[in-house]
Amino acid sequence: MTQEHFISLMLAACDQALSRGAQFNAAVAIAQAALETGWGNNELATQANNLFGIKANPSWPGGIYTTPTQEYIPDAGWVRTSADWRKYPSWHACVADYAGLISSLTWYQEALKHLDDADAFLLALLPAPGKPGWATDPDYYTKVKACGLLVAQLGGPKW
Repeated sequence: MTQEHFISLMLAACDQALSRGAQFNAAVAIAQAALETGWGNNELATQANNLFGIKANPSWPGGIYTTPTQEYIPDAGWVRTSADWRKYPSWHACVADYAGLISSLTWYQEALKHLDDADAFLLALLPAPGKPGWATDPDYYTKVKACGLLVAQLGGPKW
């Protein structure tokens, strides 16, 4: 899939979720999905429609897709492991779930105050020391922002 086609599909999925009242920053969502899926081309995206690396916990009522991953652990570095991921019927369903997680989990509530500020929204999704957050990668902010700037250059939402 080309980057432009990926952006087009993500814009449609984001627009649908936003039109149904979801609250999130579309520029950040598209950039996160670009980074997490290799622009829609990785196994998690193609086999499970999981665009954000959302893991399945025991309360997840939907399908599960298991695949290897890497997690960053402070003082240990990158560790290879396996994880259960949420499997979605479509990209639209994944984006809606992404927005639902941000709205419902207390540690993401600060992000909802920054819907029109991509930098602040993304920073609010990241883990504070000793707290949960979107990713374990200590360079996640820099990587997502770089994707977001490229998305904007290719016709997506402005960062």
